[in-house]
Amino acid sequence: MILVHGYNAASTETLRTLAAVAAHGFPALAISYRNDPGAPRSPDGLRHWGATEWRDLEAATRYALEQGATGVVLAGYSMGGAVVASFLLSSPLAARVRGVVLDAPALDLGAVIDDGAEDRTLPVLGTSVPPALTEVAKGTAGLRYHLDWGDLDYVDRAGGLRSPILLFHQRGDPTVPVRVSERLARARPDLVTFERFDGHGHVQSWNVDRPRYERALRAFLDRVAPARAAA
Repeated sequence: MILVHGYNAASTETLRTLAAVAAHGFPALAISYRNDPGAPRSPDGLRHWGATEWRDLEAATRYALEQGATGVVLAGYSMGGAVVASFLLSSPLAARVRGVVLDAPALDLGAVIDDGAEDRTLPVLGTSVPPALTEVAKGTAGLRYHLDWGDLDYVDRAGGLRSPILLFHQRGDPTVPVRVSERLARARPDLVTFERFDGHGHVQSWNVDRPRYERALRAFLDRVAPARAAA
């Protein structure tokens, strides 16, 4: 199992689920990727929400296969979910993925920005940021940082996904709106098992109800990658 942390989070973020993974008998890699502390920087020094970082996950997957793995299960947290989705849509090694675990995945950067803007107010005026102003800012950012907002909406591209997905998200997530995960669940009901949790945290479903979280994870692993197949 290969675990991918989120934006500005350490790889230790993935340790919440590692006990259940180890109990299942899986070896696991909690990886770093470009621009992480101690890792090589991207040429522009910027995060690209999966558009480039997927190649680092591909390298980790290739390493696992070279060490004797017959397949992998991927787990992505917040922006790590975008890295996983981009890998699944871009890499020829995606065919070796038996299942995917996503926790509060940032699968639509535009929606994350829109939601954040709704919670902010304009200086002096004290009014909410108008949607039109947000769109102008996104357009400017797209030109300056070479962002293709359509490519960063992985839910809109979900037709290209092929692996079963276990999806965790809290209803009141203040960072990545739960509606992003709800869209994915509606778009691919054939693939997605959606576990909604109460609360207002980000990547905190495990903290809210660890027994339920780990039961769902174990059941998913039993389904997509039984321990006997991993041996």
